[in-house]
Amino acid sequence: MVDEKKIEMEMERRRFLADRNVGDVVSLLERRQELRGIYPAADLVAENVGWVV
Repeated sequence: MVDEKKIEMEMERRRFLADRNVGDVVSLLERRQELRGIYPAADLVAENVGWVV
């Protein structure tokens, strides 16, 4: 039997971790401009978050 509450809690935990990780990438690239261009996916995340905020 599937515990719906456990699934809901795990999904919320994963959303929180994903948000935290995106925030960490943006913060890192703001502090360390020399890292831009090394990993294009990180640059894309930072640029997209900048447009959303």
